[in-house]
Amino acid sequence: SFFTDLLSSSLLAEEPQKPCVAMTGARMHVWATLTVLLYLLGGIASWSFAPKSGIGASRRVLSSSGTARFAVEEAEEPDRPFTLPTEAFRPKQSLGQNYLSDQNYVRKICDALQDDSQDGSRVVELGPGTGALSRTLLKRYPQMTAVEIDGRAVEFLGEKLPDLRVMQSDVLQIDYRLLSQALGGPISLIGNLPYHITSQILFCIADAVLGMEDPEETPPVKRAVVTMQYEVAERLIAPPKCKDYGILSVLFQLLCKPKINFKIPPTVFYPQPKVDSALVTLDFTNEGCGSGQLEGVDPADFKDVLRTSFQQRRKMLRQSLKGILGADVQLPDSWGTRRPEALAPEEFVELTMLCFPEKYNEDAMMLREYTPRDPAAPSPKIWRKERHGADGRDPLR
Repeated sequence: SFFTDLLSSSLLAEEPQKPCVAMTGARMHVWATLTVLLYLLGGIASWSFAPKSGIGASRRVLSSSGTARFAVEEAEEPDRPFTLPTEAFRPKQSLGQNYLSDQNYVRKICDALQDDSQDGSRVVELGPGTGALSRTLLKRYPQMTAVEIDGRAVEFLGEKLPDLRVMQSDVLQIDYRLLSQALGGPISLIGNLPYHITSQILFCIADAVLGMEDPEETPPVKRAVVTMQYEVAERLIAPPKCKDYGILSVLFQLLCKPKINFKIPPTVFYPQPKVDSALVTLDFTNEGCGSGQLEGVDPADFKDVLRTSFQQRRKMLRQSLKGILGADVQLPDSWGTRRPEALAPEEFVELTMLCFPEKYNEDAMMLREYTPRDPAAPSPKIWRKERHGADGRDPLR
């Protein structure tokens, strides 16, 4: 073959070396052969196989000694997430950390986000971790913001992505309505959510939407594109009369249009979880969604009825709601004999009005006084736990 002939060619033969020379003639022969082979293979690779640009593009250069070597050019899109320092970045179970390790899924997740703010100035990534999503997002949205609680990750991102604006904070302590004001308008959220606090993060977003002063305005969160456990994703989109239908289904089908984009296998995470995940889009700008769907019902009353109903989901409503009905209030038979899993989301709004007739009869609704709320005040805590939520501090501090 060509390379066999090349190895035996007299062109590569060396003069016999003196014993005092460190490299023997045989070694020099091999070294010269490898140099020529590397040079030729480099040329072949760059001429025939290597792409001109983009991922994996390479170019052949010569060192001062004439030896061929390769320099990989900066790719427009990375072909893999950052390599992590092994000891420093053991995922913390307490933070529910499962890092994305597959660049194909990283691209698919980033592609699902559509934001039209100037340079992505109102894009907010929740829990960027080691920057798997951030690295791709930052190229598209150079003015984006990331919220991260892990000090190790904040330091790592500072080194790898120095242009990324990072807030070191707990995503559960952010008031997303106030954050949208600080960033100049409705925000788009994206993130790989920790399994154990997914519902609590969703409730924080719900409180931001329910805390709007005017239901007719664009909500403070336009959309959220987030990964979560597949089982939770199924609950968000579940229709009535099925086992997955519950509080998350009713609340978020009223406030937004939830959609499962695609399923995500455990193999694309490190460490690998024991369950499948999903990418979910929550669109709060969809027509027929939003806080206006409550039709003037106090979100706190709505929450009481919804939670109490599903705590005993197999019981009829006249039994399960007995604890919150006034002494002289009885549900009509057409309602009292139904079970919560049979009600459509909007029917829970009507049910709330029936449970508190003194507040929601026609006369009471007409006489209700409107009290303006300070727009700089924290959003009311409705679905969040008492320990979660901003305390009035600057959300960008």
